[in-house]
Amino acid sequence: VALVQADFRFARDTRGWRLAEFKSGNRDWVNVTGVAAAVDKLKRTAAADELSTIAKALGDFRRERGFFVVSDKESVLIDHLSPKYLTRVIRVDPWLRPYQYDGQPDRYSLRSLGPDGKPNTSDDIVVSGP
Repeated sequence: VALVQADFRFARDTRGWRLAEFKSGNRDWVNVTGVAAAVDKLKRTAAADELSTIAKALGDFRRERGFFVVSDKESVLIDHLSPKYLTRVIRVDPWLRPYQYDGQPDRYSLRSLGPDGKPNTSDDIVVSGP
């Protein structure tokens, strides 16, 4: 059994309350405001990598079939691609939200809604083709 003392300082901004500083035991306060941004940066990289993997599978599908998967649902897309073109099932982005897909026979758009979870904002991660 271990007893750990932790103290937290919160700050309020336009989005509400957020964790600003953390202190453990007799150590100095540590500013953690950059932690969320750093985590989001890592998640953005992971989402871009997953979208690129899906886009490659879509390209392979099109080369063999002559068209992209036609659907407005990412789940339908993954069902068509897995397991032949896509070795692992990718359904949600790193923020645990479903990826968005809009596919026509000659073009497609893949999207993660990014950290804010809202469509068509500046933090969206988008891959489109051809």
